[in-house]
Amino acid sequence: MNSAAKDAGPARQAWQRLPPRVRTWVARIALALALLYALYVIAGNVFINTPLGEWVANRKPEKFQIEWGGGYTFWPGRATVHDVKMKGHVARTYWSVNAEKASGRVAIWPLLRKTVRVPEVVAEGVTGGAQMKGERTPPPQARPGGWVLQFDRIRTDSIRGGYFGDLVLEGQGRAEVGFYKQLRGGALELMPSTAHFDNARLKSGKEELLRDGRIDARFAIARHTRAQAPGIRKLLLTDAALELDGKASAIKVDVDPQGKVTLTNVPGEGKAQVKLGLARGEVMPGSRVRWNVPVSGRDATGAMHRSALDVALDVDRDMRLVAKTPAQHTGRVSLDADLVVRGTKIPLAPPHESLRELLPRSSGHVVGRWHFASLRWLGRMFSDAPWLALDGSGLVDADVRVVDGKVAGGSRVTVPEVDAIAHVMGNRISGRASADARLDAGPNDELLPSLDLRMQRFNVAADDAPSQPYIEGNDLQLSLKTLSGVEREAMRQPGAMRELGNALNAHLTFANAKVPDLRAYNRYLPNEHIRFDGGSGTLSGDLTLDGAGVIGQGTLGVDAKAARMHLAGLALRTDMDTDLRLRRADIKRRNFTIDGSRVSLNNVSFTEPGGESRSGWWTRIDLDRAHMDWDKPISINGRVRVAMKDVGFLLSMFSKQRDYPKWVFKLIGSGQAQVSAKVQWSGDTLTLDNVQADNQRYQVKARLRLHGKSRTGSLYAHWGVLSTAVAVNNGNRDFHVMHAREWYDAQPALLR
Repeated sequence: MNSAAKDAGPARQAWQRLPPRVRTWVARIALALALLYALYVIAGNVFINTPLGEWVANRKPEKFQIEWGGGYTFWPGRATVHDVKMKGHVARTYWSVNAEKASGRVAIWPLLRKTVRVPEVVAEGVTGGAQMKGERTPPPQARPGGWVLQFDRIRTDSIRGGYFGDLVLEGQGRAEVGFYKQLRGGALELMPSTAHFDNARLKSGKEELLRDGRIDARFAIARHTRAQAPGIRKLLLTDAALELDGKASAIKVDVDPQGKVTLTNVPGEGKAQVKLGLARGEVMPGSRVRWNVPVSGRDATGAMHRSALDVALDVDRDMRLVAKTPAQHTGRVSLDADLVVRGTKIPLAPPHESLRELLPRSSGHVVGRWHFASLRWLGRMFSDAPWLALDGSGLVDADVRVVDGKVAGGSRVTVPEVDAIAHVMGNRISGRASADARLDAGPNDELLPSLDLRMQRFNVAADDAPSQPYIEGNDLQLSLKTLSGVEREAMRQPGAMRELGNALNAHLTFANAKVPDLRAYNRYLPNEHIRFDGGSGTLSGDLTLDGAGVIGQGTLGVDAKAARMHLAGLALRTDMDTDLRLRRADIKRRNFTIDGSRVSLNNVSFTEPGGESRSGWWTRIDLDRAHMDWDKPISINGRVRVAMKDVGFLLSMFSKQRDYPKWVFKLIGSGQAQVSAKVQWSGDTLTLDNVQADNQRYQVKARLRLHGKSRTGSLYAHWGVLSTAVAVNNGNRDFHVMHAREWYDAQPALLR
């Protein structure tokens, strides 16, 4: 006690030595400071613990809001608050940050310069994140005089988690961040900052992507204004580094019977290792990514498959991406990709535009097998063949070579099963097919796509009645080949075909396709004079097509047994063999030359107008020079040669057997006849002119026009010293026995 008194003695003595006036002022100042401090403590804590503080802080709630559960301050510039909740909105980004406790210090004197400088903030129990939604709000115009927010150091050792959109990060984390921002559109700077997570778990929605992870990140953005670096261009001012090591989830690939592919992440024992560096818009040399995950699932048939996916990214002067999935014994999924991107610059554009910028810098190969929900893109490889469509879902076997972002020669795509539809001359050919597409290099390094298509089963229907197929067959083959520029140039030479479709050639073949009902062909025939009344047959074809799906040349063959027909007013039953040889003459009019075509009728039985029945008759019709218009009905014009068993059918077209002189039908038993004639078949009119049938024993001449139900014409028959002629005018017949040849020759020709 004596010691304390002694210690206080000098202080008291010093105080006593002060002049009374000074002692008074010192006491007053001390009291004022005490009152000022008490006033600050009261006012500061009232501000923090009443709605006043939040009201002052939330003057622009559409951009920024903050609330807290309570707090305290005992020293000017220092405060501690609990249950802090902050959220804000910038453009399309909505962000939020929550903390169980936050303590910080505000520098007082910079406030006089309109600067809120916070040397340090320590937060505990932090969570937060951001998401993109809604329409992008235009940023306000920059204005001078805005306050400056400068947070030198925001530190936390207890981050609980965060999110960005559907990505959610959980774990034990710590971070240290600093930033500078001037309001009213002023400059922004992210000071060198760090973040670290242990036992990290990364999810996308409810699916786990990573677990037991360790994450280290460093990042900084140089000071800039919005005009200097808008949007994604901030990467040009960004330095960042990311290291990640953890267990990755597995991938499940399921394909339903309709071909829809579903990808999901499932728990698994994968591995992820990332070491990436970013410096002002470029990936740093030495960066690398290793990602290995199990892959499993079911294909469209329900069969299970298991594999693994290995992805590696290495950065040096260029960026190299390698991805591999070894082929399994089921052969359902495989991948071998090796791509090199020149340089390390990152495209500063939205994802789809960034891909366009990366492609010209990319070269390598992609070999693999994958199931696509839609194969429509395969048909788009042949834009010069709009009449061919490929669709449906299925597996694709691909070996694609890439040079400077373009698919290179030697690439191929094989599809075991695809829905194929080809529209050819008004007909719709459809079926399930296998396809083998190739890209070959042309003379001037141009790419020439080619396609081999094989339909195991197919049907043919009219374009205007696609649900009513009239031909069914197996093993149809269609090959397409793009012509090179040299070949197309040759077509521009004098005398060459110059049609637009000749940028592409196609070859279509099929054999013995079933025609269940021959009446389906009546849509192409003048039903009044030529039609099928029943029977079945087969159709074969070997045709070349152009890019418009129009026949260039080829053959069509129809074979029928016991077909029932109506021909020139006579009902007959016959075996038929038709060999139609087509060569295009005029694409606009769909006109073809059919020189060399042949129609054979065998085992013909028919009933004559008088009721007499005949059987065992045959004929072969050769079209020496003829044209055909592929229309509905078909039109034919030309000259024909005909060999027939006898002239009985020809005579029956003009009159009943009992109307002729009796000697006329002795011609029927006088042997085979060789016939030549002019033929014109247009619309519902069938015209035969300059018909000459003869052998060494007789001669028959005729001309006949069938128009609707009208039948007009004339016939002359000569046998030895006997001759006769007959005029037909619908149901009337006028026979001329005297001067028959002179009368016939005087009749006008029906065709020029």
